[in-house]
Amino acid sequence: MCGIFGFTFKHDSPRRALNMMGLAQLHRGPDGKGCYIDSDIAMGMRRLSILDIEGGKQPFYSQDQSVVVLCNGEIYNYKELKRELSAKGYRFHTTNDVEVLPTLYQEYGMDFVRKLNGMFAISLYDKRERKLFLIRDHVGIKPLYYAMVGGHIIYASEMKSILKLNKVDKNINYQALSTYLDLNYIPRPMTPFREIFKLDSGSYMEWKNGSYQLHKYWDPTLVPNGHKSEADYIDEVDSLLQDSIRMQLASDVPVGSFLSGGIDSSYVSAVASQLTDKEFSVFHIRWKDVPGKMDESGYARQVTDRYQMTKYFHDVTDIDVVNLLPKLIYHLDEPFADAAFIPTYYLAQLASEKITVMLNGAGGDELFGGYGHHLHYSRLKSQVNKMLNRRAPALSYYDMWCSAHQREWQRLFPWYSYDSFRVPFEKKFQRNRHLDNLNAIMLNDIDYYLPDDILFLSDKMTMAASMECRVPLLDYRLVELAQSIPSSLKIRDGEKKYLFKKVGERHLPHEVLYRKKEGFGFPIQKWMNDYKELYFDLLLERGFLFNNGLINRERMRGFFLKDHLTADESWSYWLLVVLEIWFQLFVEEKDHGHIYDL
Repeated sequence: MCGIFGFTFKHDSPRRALNMMGLAQLHRGPDGKGCYIDSDIAMGMRRLSILDIEGGKQPFYSQDQSVVVLCNGEIYNYKELKRELSAKGYRFHTTNDVEVLPTLYQEYGMDFVRKLNGMFAISLYDKRERKLFLIRDHVGIKPLYYAMVGGHIIYASEMKSILKLNKVDKNINYQALSTYLDLNYIPRPMTPFREIFKLDSGSYMEWKNGSYQLHKYWDPTLVPNGHKSEADYIDEVDSLLQDSIRMQLASDVPVGSFLSGGIDSSYVSAVASQLTDKEFSVFHIRWKDVPGKMDESGYARQVTDRYQMTKYFHDVTDIDVVNLLPKLIYHLDEPFADAAFIPTYYLAQLASEKITVMLNGAGGDELFGGYGHHLHYSRLKSQVNKMLNRRAPALSYYDMWCSAHQREWQRLFPWYSYDSFRVPFEKKFQRNRHLDNLNAIMLNDIDYYLPDDILFLSDKMTMAASMECRVPLLDYRLVELAQSIPSSLKIRDGEKKYLFKKVGERHLPHEVLYRKKEGFGFPIQKWMNDYKELYFDLLLERGFLFNNGLINRERMRGFFLKDHLTADESWSYWLLVVLEIWFQLFVEEKDHGHIYDL
């Protein structure tokens, strides 16, 4: 696990430039650094040591030194791949996973990516061909940003490293910001800046002589399969998921898991504790006296009581959201309003005192039907709404997720573009809905919401705490299997995640499986009202949006005059606060510790 970065343009001091890029993501790799520099390219990394602490220093080279590789993430099937290549006469000298990559490329060319099982962002340079390849894992667990400047490429695990070189104009991408207001996040390939992009999941970029091409090597599709029984699917899901967890337990540093008390994290924690012969720790935060948050510690305790685990339960009564918010938005790189990033960081920070690698249960809802929008919407009502130019969730995937505040955004922001990302966002849903409407929704969740919201925040917040987060439910083999399972087995008689709960019955107490779902959210209304007058009103009234004519002052003053915000108003206000802080951090370049200075 680390952060990678690099560039292809000429620089008077490439080593110093790489050092600047690396320091911007020191949190991703506090244990060491590495680089490769020649007349054509400069490549660097920061390392968080996980496998082969002493022998795993990057970069790794092919045996003839013609291929250079730097990697952020983990290749889970590296032992199998090393055995395969050793049988062909290749030799390896470490027990590190990344060592296999340059030799794998030499043997198979770019088809080697189809052999990988892992989470990764890879930079690979072929010296003979003078080609640079940037590769992102199947589902998009690890981030990778890039910018093209005069035919040259700059890339990094975090956008802030690209900005450190002062080569990219900070032209604002207002389509991206409009989509942020609609969806609470910015879907790839967009970023807040027009000249910087996110590499697609399951893709790689090939750059040579000032031009580049993008290639898609993995793209899951629905595979209708009515020939297997419910029992067959239960066996197959359980077996495959146990194999995924077994592979992802590989580590030379302590491994544990987040345990919310929900189905997904409980399954991962229970199975992992059985498959390891090392101490296995689980971490749970218990909300005390926080409005709108349910105490799930009783469910988590049922899991820890059944299995051999070291448990750490931490009570949360308050979080210093005012001072934490600018710091976390700095780590996020982008305007991002899914408030789950705050408790995710809080939990990662606590866990990092004991362990370095954390498993979590992300992906279960998207694969097996765990969200409210997976239940059926009224088609007739949606058709009427569409004629009235209202949201029509039964007909449009975008409308399932889109904010109900679009009219308000049109009045507040002169640059706001209504529905600007609708067509690409719901492409998979529209293409597959005739096969299985519910599975088409979940496939679209996997395409956008999962990588660009859930995995985005998981990576950024755990890495902010210098911790590696692994997601066993998102082994690409399990994702592919889920696309063949009929939706009638995922939701049955209103019971969400029906099939996965049947799998869970083999490992978990009944009370954990069949209970009300609690999200990992944050009490936005309470915190917006608590700090509105003293901090956030002043932040907005004297901020970048006001001073640069990017917001309607008169409409905004309506917020300032309110003594108390409703739940709906609080959510709108929250998006504005996040956006304002982002502008001050990344456009005005303020330090996150001085955002509230007058």
